[in-house]
Amino acid sequence: MVSQDRVTRAMTSDGAFRVIAAITTETATQAAQTQGLAGAGALRLAELITGAVLLRETTQPGRRVQILMRDQRGGVLVADAMPDGSNRGIVNPGAPAGTVPKVPSAVSDTTMQVSYTMQSGALHQGLVGVPAGGDLSNALMRYMQQSEQTLTVISVTALAAGTSGVAAAGGYVVQLLPEAERPALQAMTEHLDRLDRLQELLAGPITSSRELVSCLLSGFDHAELADSPLCFGCTCSEERVLGGLARLTPDERASLLDTDRALEVRCDACGRRYEIDPDQLRAYVVARTAN
Repeated sequence: MVSQDRVTRAMTSDGAFRVIAAITTETATQAAQTQGLAGAGALRLAELITGAVLLRETTQPGRRVQILMRDQRGGVLVADAMPDGSNRGIVNPGAPAGTVPKVPSAVSDTTMQVSYTMQSGALHQGLVGVPAGGDLSNALMRYMQQSEQTLTVISVTALAAGTSGVAAAGGYVVQLLPEAERPALQAMTEHLDRLDRLQELLAGPITSSRELVSCLLSGFDHAELADSPLCFGCTCSEERVLGGLARLTPDERASLLDTDRALEVRCDACGRRYEIDPDQLRAYVVARTAN
């Protein structure tokens, strides 16, 4: 079955507002399953992946955007949104092997860090605090105001499927542009106030990002700017695994290479397993040192 996950960008004809809407249900479901998450943890990861997609599309669709949420207990959630539309999530277990992974608590203070590489090659990192009881939508809006100096309305949500899965996930951005005048701002504010909450929209009539854009811009002349697919995916490869092993200290590599059996390495993000022959790693280290 073809995935329905997509992200759509549109702009009002008067140049006052830009709207971005994303449906991420299947992407988030696969990410949560790969990380072994269910219940509230799966929903939080789904919202974080949706937020990363929206920030990528808002700031620069051609760059990779990463969001990292860390709470005071050491629980970590990471979402990566890649330029090709693939996305992944990673959970820092924070617990002994075989136990349920920790995820950021909904009632503890949390920090949200947004990272991406700018056109100059410099790394941008923005950090905002999420107080106890705060939600991701508010944190994303605070980030856009503080780090991007942009007045933006953002909403992300994920709905549960029973007690374990993700029934629906998505979100939207309504961004005020410099051309906006007061009457347009007032009209949009009143329109958004009349809309059902995102949870109700995703639980009811909205099944695609284009439908969500049409709902958000109902009554406003607008044009679609772009529409592209989203999916679960990873940037891991055998070359990257070799590179990571090569960066270990000589003593750490020696302990790994003290065997004739292949080294088994599992990607934390997608679960893919790699078998690295010790001789292959030795040759890679030698070639890397020679260069």
